[in-house]
Amino acid sequence: MTRSISSSLAGVLEKLELERPTIVTTEMLSDILREECIQTPTRIVAARLREKGWLLPTLVRGSWEFVPAASAGAYSSNDPLLHVKSMYAKNPKIEFGLTFQSAAWAYGVAERVPSLIDVATKDSSSAKILTNIASSTVFVPYLPYRTIKAIPVLAPESIVVHMTIRPRAVRSWQGSLEWFPELAEMLKLDLLLQELAARNHAVISRTGYLIQGLRPDIADELYKCFPPKYKTWFGPHTTLLRHDNRWLIADSLLPFDPRTLEAST
Repeated sequence: MTRSISSSLAGVLEKLELERPTIVTTEMLSDILREECIQTPTRIVAARLREKGWLLPTLVRGSWEFVPAASAGAYSSNDPLLHVKSMYAKNPKIEFGLTFQSAAWAYGVAERVPSLIDVATKDSSSAKILTNIASSTVFVPYLPYRTIKAIPVLAPESIVVHMTIRPRAVRSWQGSLEWFPELAEMLKLDLLLQELAARNHAVISRTGYLIQGLRPDIADELYKCFPPKYKTWFGPHTTLLRHDNRWLIADSLLPFDPRTLEAST
């Protein structure tokens, strides 16, 4: 496909090439048209740019992937976060962050990103916006999001606490063994204590139980500060897989014993 553009829209393309946005929204395009004093309706300009291969469709209405001239042609970047970025561009006020394996991939400790991106949203309305774009669970972190790959990501400490608050939201605990050990290496005690602030004892006990093999240094400090007060379930109240006398955890979920996991040297 020859990716040409009419002289009347050359300024629009020049602006896009200068800014190189991954995602172009109708709002962004309208702003450019205003700056360039172009009276052509935004939808018509968008259609022309799509027809010539400068804009590619996403799953989000009114949002497209921009393909710069440096690309070999009208080919997608195949960014696995493309559709989440598109929704974020259209709804910049939604509060969410990548979590679980998706976040681990963003941090570079997971080799693969899941086909359906994992996100934690601060409220159910944000989760609803991301329906069909990502796998969402409501989780409010106490630590600020980090921006990686142009998108919010939970801090490592927040990810771990999310895993222990919503353990059944983790789609594959067995698969987590591919990235969780390296993520645990990134934990910092002071930040984990901030993330656990005001959380109930059940969450703290599950967190200590989960990281005790990989980060015994941090788990021991948690135990000193917050010794378990009562029995806590890790998973549904069904068949018991193992019991941890120290953390008073009744584990009915994990396909592995976290006490046997070893920290890398």
